[in-house]
Amino acid sequence: MNDNTRTLTPAQERKLLKWAPTLQPIFPDAHQYGDIKLGTGPNGTLDLELAQGQDNLELQIRTAIVTALGSDPLNMDHGFGGHTVIAQERDPVMRRELLRFAVLAVLTADPRVKHVERVLIGPEIAAFYGTETPPKSIDTYGTLTVEAQFHIAPGEPVSLTVGPLPTDALL
Repeated sequence: MNDNTRTLTPAQERKLLKWAPTLQPIFPDAHQYGDIKLGTGPNGTLDLELAQGQDNLELQIRTAIVTALGSDPLNMDHGFGGHTVIAQERDPVMRRELLRFAVLAVLTADPRVKHVERVLIGPEIAAFYGTETPPKSIDTYGTLTVEAQFHIAPGEPVSLTVGPLPTDALL
């Protein structure tokens, strides 16, 4: 971050990034399989746990990434077009770039995202940060890590892992 960045107050963050029910993975680290998370409400009753602020933004983007584009009958523009790329594109370089564009489409479709800096896919993450030992980019569930850096408001940078994406060891 540079000196020109500012920090939102919790009230400003909640207003800008909204809130929604929290989802939890059904299987460890398998975000493509989730269910609504329940917590303890007033007087010990069960209640929905809520994600707000940046947690909600991450939840909404992650939900869009694991939803196939056009599969929501109430919003045909919602979702991620990269599933078709994964299934059909055989050239690894073209597949990675088409996946990058599909992630960009999800990010730019969200009105809270003002400017996308970069989208890093799999091994590019380690290369960008200059780590000698690349993190495990493909996990046991056959998913690929994707990281995006973007701004939610002037001077408010966000770095978010927006995957995992299902893969067939494509990179």
